[in-house]
Amino acid sequence: MKVLPILCSGIFSVLLFSCATVTVHDKLNTGTVVRDCTGTYLRVKENEDYLVCNSEILQSKKEGEKVSVVFDKTDKCPERDGKIMCMMYHENKGMIRVKSVK
Repeated sequence: MKVLPILCSGIFSVLLFSCATVTVHDKLNTGTVVRDCTGTYLRVKENEDYLVCNSEILQSKKEGEKVSVVFDKTDKCPERDGKIMCMMYHENKGMIRVKSVK
């Protein structure tokens, strides 16, 4: 009968750890709109800029304006393919695709 408590604790552990890996999707993030000749960026936290692939969604927002957005990180940005940008370097943490602006 020692097997039953071990089996129960094993099942409980699996359930507990599986719940811990659930991620929250569509999290609302607050950031500042930053623009230069290299593109449109969303600055979140302290000096963490993310290049906005679908920058037209932020077209009505002014430089320096605070916005609340839902975005997904991405590694592809076809909107920028073939576009000529300036030769300036803008350090960033990656590319994002904005899903909605609140």
